[in-house]
Amino acid sequence: MSDDNAFFEELQMDFLNESLFMFEQYEESMMKLENSDDPAKDLTDIFRVAHSVKGGAAAVGLTDLSKFAHVAEDLLDLLRSKPELVNSNVISLLLQAGDELKNRIASLQQGQGGPWDPAALVKQLVEVTEGLSGKKSSHTKAAEAAAKTAAAAAPVEEVKVAVPDDFFEHVDAAAAAPREPEMVIPEPADDVVNHDLLAELLSQLSPEDRAEFEAKEAAEKAEQELIRELEQASIEIPQEEVAPAVVAEAPMAAPVAGPTVSPAATASPEPVAEEPKLKVVAQAKTPSSSDNGGGSAKAPAKNQNSTIKVDTGRVDSVLDAVGELVVLKNQLVHDETVRSGENLRLEAIVDQLDKAVRELYEKTLSIRMTPLKSMFIKIQRIVRDVSLTLDKPVDLQLIGEETEVERTVFELLGDPLVHLVRNSMDHGVEKKEVRQERGKPAVAKVTVSAKQNGGNVIIEIIDDGGGINREKVLSKAIEKGFVPKGVDPSTIPDESVFQYIFYPGFSTADKISDLSGRGVGLDVVKSNLDKINGKINIMSKAGQGTTFRLTIPLSTAITDGIIVSLDGSRYILPIHSIREIVRVLPKDYTNISNAGKVANIRGLLLPVIDVSRTLGTLNQTLTGDVVKKDTLSSRREETMLVVIESVTGQMAFPVDDVLGQAQVVVKPIVTGFDIPEIAGAAILGDGRTVLILEPGALLQSVSKSSEMAAA
Repeated sequence: MSDDNAFFEELQMDFLNESLFMFEQYEESMMKLENSDDPAKDLTDIFRVAHSVKGGAAAVGLTDLSKFAHVAEDLLDLLRSKPELVNSNVISLLLQAGDELKNRIASLQQGQGGPWDPAALVKQLVEVTEGLSGKKSSHTKAAEAAAKTAAAAAPVEEVKVAVPDDFFEHVDAAAAAPREPEMVIPEPADDVVNHDLLAELLSQLSPEDRAEFEAKEAAEKAEQELIRELEQASIEIPQEEVAPAVVAEAPMAAPVAGPTVSPAATASPEPVAEEPKLKVVAQAKTPSSSDNGGGSAKAPAKNQNSTIKVDTGRVDSVLDAVGELVVLKNQLVHDETVRSGENLRLEAIVDQLDKAVRELYEKTLSIRMTPLKSMFIKIQRIVRDVSLTLDKPVDLQLIGEETEVERTVFELLGDPLVHLVRNSMDHGVEKKEVRQERGKPAVAKVTVSAKQNGGNVIIEIIDDGGGINREKVLSKAIEKGFVPKGVDPSTIPDESVFQYIFYPGFSTADKISDLSGRGVGLDVVKSNLDKINGKINIMSKAGQGTTFRLTIPLSTAITDGIIVSLDGSRYILPIHSIREIVRVLPKDYTNISNAGKVANIRGLLLPVIDVSRTLGTLNQTLTGDVVKKDTLSSRREETMLVVIESVTGQMAFPVDDVLGQAQVVVKPIVTGFDIPEIAGAAILGDGRTVLILEPGALLQSVSKSSEMAAA
């Protein structure tokens, strides 16, 4: 039976994985519904998700999930037949139901299938369904039927009744009287179907309704076939009990947070007048109707076998293998024998190999590429919820949702985008009364756009709110000690001032709320972007709005870097982290008390950190190169300074020479302990291994070590 149990658990896990994909479609359709031109179609798509989850959950023994989905399905079934009943409150309730199902599915995926009590939300769904329809829902009917069954099954107390002596004489007389023959009506067999009548009824349906009926019939047949196969495999499927009665009789939990919907409030299809409106304009590449021959011709259905599921571990292993091939190819391309010019045929073959391997690597990398569409849907949901919470009407525009990034980048990009959008809604967009006083439209405009630019993706979050208050940010930065001593605050450029909002613990909020004020959030933006070699720029004008521009690489598997030499060793600095590289003479250096050595670069004093000792130790430990005992004071007079911008501001460190630019495959370094100063390693064309530095972490580490030594 262990094999049977393993098979059943695998079925459950497949269902849970499929369900999460279906709920992406659920939430996407829900977001469209508020401003939909065809709400009936969107409601049908949403209903199909709830119906599929209900049937699939029952088939794999997840009865609690099935029963909850059934309650939501009842409301959706009513709404798709009467789309005019949909309003903002109903949408909020259905989104809440979708969140409840997603959270339960995520818990089951993690093996946390403990008690689940959505009774309060079930009660709201039932009340809204009955309030809109004016009749009892199937959930209530099932609860009442279960109560009657329980009452009928209860033991009956024996009662003795006295009857007159002649009672049985009257009974015998009645039995002896002649009777009329009884009419016997045969019961129809369960499997008898009037196919002629069914065909006639189907012919009267519209093509859309007929397609929906056939899809529902196919889903039910597939469900029955799955149950039949499971029974043949001798797997016990828990029988579905009458759960609605149990849910109805369970003690009510505390009301679920979010908009409450009462039958009286939902009886009218019109939304509440005071509610802020959320308008969404999504601009993405979609095939035009003319591509399908024009008119109302529908695009052909996608082949169900056009996609397959592959474990990401296998994709990563293939990508690693191709990366090794790229390294070998680079060694071959730069080999002196090949480039000597003595064998032109060999050189031509190597050039073709170079091109083929590049193409192979790009195609392999594309397997891990993920469109930003699901992230944009999440942003749309966040804007809607915050808009309702803060009473700020917003016109949200989404552009470029088809833009793709690598999966690792996608996963680390989620939190930064969420925090930036919430920040725009909370700090940037004003209340509608304030906007009207300033001569602005009551409905604010927020735009989230994405586009590919070479090997990078540019994402912009733009709002037309009040902008960033430079003086307020600068005052808070000075108070927190973020502005270096001896620096005139009035000389700091606006963009550098705005960068202070990404410092840990920084907040300009006057009071703590659920959205902001605790000094956490935007520092996550900076740290996550550093992990994926991204950067962020801020443009803001007081009273006009703010633009956050994120520049992130398509992939973290390869990186563009500058090769530098220091103390006889080579290192790679990611291009995104370098602000500039300048030549500095001894006269440009100055020693400042409590600040150490600084360099005067075009009138701006930048701290100069000598990283040679730290890098020499790391390089000798990780690559075995011999360290040269050379320091900043003993190098030649003219030095080259690499200026970088980290979370603590601009800093510089000297290098001996800049050797050129290279695009390399990033290899992780497995040491058993964390080395934040090193982003990875790469193999150059000559076969030598070089370290890829994380300049921000390196300078912070050296600065802390210097402070501890001085103390």
